[in-house]
Amino acid sequence: VQDDTADGNRSRRRQRHTDIQNTQYIVKSRQGVVKRVLVLDETGHVYEVLEGENDGDHGQEERQGKKERNSIRLGLGDFIFYSVLVSKAAQNSFTTFATCMLSILAGLGGTLVLLSVYQHALPALPISIFLGVAFYLLTKIVMEPWIEEVWNMPFYV
Repeated sequence: VQDDTADGNRSRRRQRHTDIQNTQYIVKSRQGVVKRVLVLDETGHVYEVLEGENDGDHGQEERQGKKERNSIRLGLGDFIFYSVLVSKAAQNSFTTFATCMLSILAGLGGTLVLLSVYQHALPALPISIFLGVAFYLLTKIVMEPWIEEVWNMPFYV
């Protein structure tokens, strides 16, 4: 057991001897109260041991790490850009609004597929915004005049 002092906090490092050898760090406050327990595995990933977990339960730590890696997070900025584009499309017509919203959702789906393929963080904006702007312009320039022409032409049954 080895004690290290850094930034007023003490950390105690000890080796656990199990089938998989991990390094465990215990972070203590200045009063000696254990604040958290961190485990460093052989691949270099750091996991925090939560209260109530069994000390010898490595599977729980691995599941927690996989859960964190599999989570998807979108920032507030992503939603602001999406909503600005969709609201601008809604000012023109329902057709522009619908195509823009569906293309943004398709782009977000494409981003999620790429996220599952590459297995690391990707920006959520480029594909969705590109598709949204492209379909916004396509609908406004091509589809709306065509729809107006169809509505103005008499239809006989």
